[in-house]
Amino acid sequence: MPASTIDWPDVAGLLTGFAHLATVRPDGMPHVAKVSPALDGDVLWLATRSTSRKARNLAAHPHAALMFEPGAEVYVRADAEMVHDIETKQRIWISGMFPFPLAMFFGSFDQPDFVLVRFTPVSAIVMRQGADGVSRDTWERTAG
Repeated sequence: MPASTIDWPDVAGLLTGFAHLATVRPDGMPHVAKVSPALDGDVLWLATRSTSRKARNLAAHPHAALMFEPGAEVYVRADAEMVHDIETKQRIWISGMFPFPLAMFFGSFDQPDFVLVRFTPVSAIVMRQGADGVSRDTWERTAG
């Protein structure tokens, strides 16, 4: 299987639809949830409740893996940060970057249980089926 490097904009163009989010529970057990992250340049955002299993897991272990389909299989490893500040929550709330109205699930951006998760991608693997077979492209964040 040929492997090559890929640029972040090419990876980002494949991050559509739902993803499976893998986290680690505080007791060390794995947890997977289907999520609908939004892409904002080189950051992925997730809207959730601070009481959700995924938010509690990320608060305890701020690293995650996301797997996107359809089309290419894209695996993204990321560092996670819980975002509670009202200005950022409002900015993301009104941005329209999510494929659904956030109010439908969370009421309003100033709800105490509403939290954003900022995922900063660290690396990605893109698997695609082509005429020559399966290709594997990789991306890694560079320092700076």
